[in-house]
Amino acid sequence: MIYTSSYENWKSNKYKTYSISGDRGKKANYKGDCYSKLAPKKNFWKIWHDNIGIISDDENNQFYIEEYWKQVLSKLNPEEVFRDLDSSVLLCYEPNTEFCHRHIVSAWLEISLGIKVPEKKANGYQIEEINRPKYIKKYLEKIIQSNKDIKEINLLKELYVSKNERKIKKLYISKY
Repeated sequence: MIYTSSYENWKSNKYKTYSISGDRGKKANYKGDCYSKLAPKKNFWKIWHDNIGIISDDENNQFYIEEYWKQVLSKLNPEEVFRDLDSSVLLCYEPNTEFCHRHIVSAWLEISLGIKVPEKKANGYQIEEINRPKYIKKYLEKIIQSNKDIKEINLLKELYVSKNERKIKKLYISKY
């Protein structure tokens, strides 16, 4: 099982931890392992960060989720990520109930693998589950579905073009 939490709210040695933040947890004085494949890309993070308070949180977070999907998650194999991180806690900065890319990661693993990836808070062996924002998973499901539809449409186009190219070649060969 994989869990998620914030550096501030995970004070336990019960599970192996991995930082998935871009700076590897330096600002939180984190000294453990990192899984940089899940770190957000600085280019879209900066756009999102600079738009806080300028555009609606809803629109801004939707942008972040879509870019995180396109630039990070869509390039990874969820089964491989799960194997690499099983029995661990993924850590980042934001408080447990606020928007954070670790919630996108957990939603991605849940959607892709049909597993539960709970948000936890720990102090020693006292561990409790925390509710994460539900809208993140809904947004991600829409993004994945629309990208799946686009991929299927592109595949059909490729098949159509390929089929027509073969017909054209056949006609060309039979004429000469």
